[in-house]
Amino acid sequence: MINVNKTVASGLEKFLRCWAGMAVLVICSCGTSESTNGSGGATGTGGGAAPGATGGASSGGALGSGGAPVSSGGAEPGSGGATVSGGATGSGGMTGSGGVTGSGGGVGGVGLAGGTTGGGGTSHTGGAGMGGNGGVSGAPGVRIIGRTAPGTMGGTRFEWSGSAVSARFMGTQVSAQMNDGNNGNSFEVVIDGVMPKKIFTMAGQTTLTLATGLTNGVHELLLWRDTEANVGPTEFIGLTGFGAGGALLAPPPAPDRRIEIVGDSFSVGAGIEGGNGVACSGNKIENDYLSYGAIAARSVGADLVTIAWSGIGVWRNYGTATPTPNTVIPARYDYAIPTDTTTTWDFSKYQPHVVIMNLTNNDFSVGNPGQPYIDAYLKLVKHIRANYPNAYIMNTIQWATADTVINQMVATLKAGGDMNVGAFDLRTFANRNACDHPDMAASQKMGDSLATELRRVLNW
Repeated sequence: MINVNKTVASGLEKFLRCWAGMAVLVICSCGTSESTNGSGGATGTGGGAAPGATGGASSGGALGSGGAPVSSGGAEPGSGGATVSGGATGSGGMTGSGGVTGSGGGVGGVGLAGGTTGGGGTSHTGGAGMGGNGGVSGAPGVRIIGRTAPGTMGGTRFEWSGSAVSARFMGTQVSAQMNDGNNGNSFEVVIDGVMPKKIFTMAGQTTLTLATGLTNGVHELLLWRDTEANVGPTEFIGLTGFGAGGALLAPPPAPDRRIEIVGDSFSVGAGIEGGNGVACSGNKIENDYLSYGAIAARSVGADLVTIAWSGIGVWRNYGTATPTPNTVIPARYDYAIPTDTTTTWDFSKYQPHVVIMNLTNNDFSVGNPGQPYIDAYLKLVKHIRANYPNAYIMNTIQWATADTVINQMVATLKAGGDMNVGAFDLRTFANRNACDHPDMAASQKMGDSLATELRRVLNW
């Protein structure tokens, strides 16, 4: 059973902890703002455009009331990771008694002052979280996947589609403290990998009941943002209300595979729940959890960060014949919270193994844009390459008008010395049956085909 409760929980002690090598923020709650020792230390596992609005990206921040170390983030995957025997801590700083090893990236510790908001709240997305129940010990907390930034009410903001909270808890129920302003974002609640259920936020700071009536025991929670960045940011404050004897546990560990998608409405699951009598407007028809990228990521067991916005292009946005330089994806890509240009993202905090580009629909919506599109696309790819030197960059072909152009650009990139790029044709699987976007059947086929291609090119 899933419902909404406006009651604001109180009396929670929180602190934050981030792990480098993935775009993930770990927020820990130990019930005290005093110095705490982690039991045993944990090992981190390391490491298509369519009609709509134009838009941007989300960021990551950390704040803590218990002095949790925040990883300063991001040695390159496979570098072995540095071992920290507690990290440098400030007042009330937490240290892991067994040290923490990040197998996919270096880990550094900066203690936050106990009982206060972490100054600066550095952002982290997608990273390796601490191990949890079942023989892996670690401090209770959550892992936030996606770009994040510090919140204004002691929490963590995110805005990009697919930003997610991963947690494990003991109990029969669970609630989330959030502040969504008046945005009305929707989230998918997934308990133990099944029973996904969509909920909508309420105005202001509220406590949302995510699930009740669960079997008394250990459960895993995934709270996945369905709506895209143009709806506005959400601030996640914490989890609470686990029932009698219940408690937050250490989150599930992060996978050692990482994906980033750069795209438009096809990549955020826009329209996917529309059609067949359902009005093609509003947030209720958008579901990023059902998007092809999310399906593929679950299939290959990878974290996913989606940087996409409906109607966005590389040189021009949907329906426009002239360039729209201030609102195209290159203008929004560098931000954690795309509607907040003060939140420049630190790319060292999330190093994907593959970047999937799906950006042909909108630039081509009123005809072939020609050389200006090619120039803008190649510039964007080179910018992404500068931030992700080891990632495979997959350039998808979404519609017939773009196949020659995409293949031409891949050839140009290879001729210039970048051999870690390729093209992938999604045209066979896509349709526009759901409010001029792929329906669920098409999304599933697109996700399955993409997962197969990822296994082929990355040996996954």
